[in-house]
Amino acid sequence: MKKAFTLIELLVVIAIIAILAAILFPVFAQAKLAAKKTAELSQAKQIGTAAQIYLNDFDDTYMPTNYRNNTTATFTGSNFGEVHWSIMVMPYLKNADLFVSPADPNGGWAPTCFDTTTNNSGKGAPAGQTSRCDLAGYNPGIYTTQVPRISWTSNQMIMPRKRTPADTSNVVSSTVVDGISQTILLTPFTDKVGCMTKSGENRSYRATFAVRDSASFTNSFSNALPATSQLWAMTKAETVTVFNCNITNADLPSANDHVLRYANPGRFGSNGQTGNNYVMTDTSAKYSAFDKTIDVNRFMWGKAGYSLGGANVIDRVSGQPVN
Repeated sequence: MKKAFTLIELLVVIAIIAILAAILFPVFAQAKLAAKKTAELSQAKQIGTAAQIYLNDFDDTYMPTNYRNNTTATFTGSNFGEVHWSIMVMPYLKNADLFVSPADPNGGWAPTCFDTTTNNSGKGAPAGQTSRCDLAGYNPGIYTTQVPRISWTSNQMIMPRKRTPADTSNVVSSTVVDGISQTILLTPFTDKVGCMTKSGENRSYRATFAVRDSASFTNSFSNALPATSQLWAMTKAETVTVFNCNITNADLPSANDHVLRYANPGRFGSNGQTGNNYVMTDTSAKYSAFDKTIDVNRFMWGKAGYSLGGANVIDRVSGQPVN
């Protein structure tokens, strides 16, 4: 007589396999994410090394986030185009693919204005992003000078939005940065198109930070801070409000429109302790939970508005400069 499994035995085996799979699949997913985190950190270190070589070549001065070439102060009727920091460090990095994080679900953002006839140099754009040269104000045939896809943005306290001489924000020397190994230079972009989009334009050229003007929450800081204002470290509640666009995936109401919207609230982690790999101003790279970056006792977005005239960043509770 042939021996065989009974139906009940088969069902028991299947049930055991299903239980094991349910236990192991989350473990596999976590292991995969951990591998991506490590790979991204390696890429961040390589971008940091490129930034260090740039510093050596430019008298220890960090690159601006962006500038506009062939432009007048008013931009009117000009054949200008945005030149992005990624292009400034490309000669030292060589490989544009290093600007795309392996953990970025979008495969990096495309430039705000890219050439659709070449499909962004064959790299395309993530779902929800289209080329908006019309909103950028470029003349026909002019495009954003930027790597085709990018997962990183800059800290505007260190890398100013210096579009033309009319913008009074300015480039920063590494010698003036207090706590150079504890200050963020580059941070991952948000994954959400709703956070990246303002007035229909995907702003992959924009910088970010977790500091606000005491007089205006929505100051975009193209210019040095007015004498009547202070630089305030943003509170946890303020960052939660701004990061809400990551939940709704919708453009922010104007009252909450702060440049922190472009930053990632945390690509890695769980249980409310999410964080990112950051490139620091000493060009090293390290992981930190986002909430730790806004801790006024170890504030990581810059102890002063280095690109904005040098005013101290203030802790509103104590009224004293952040540490």
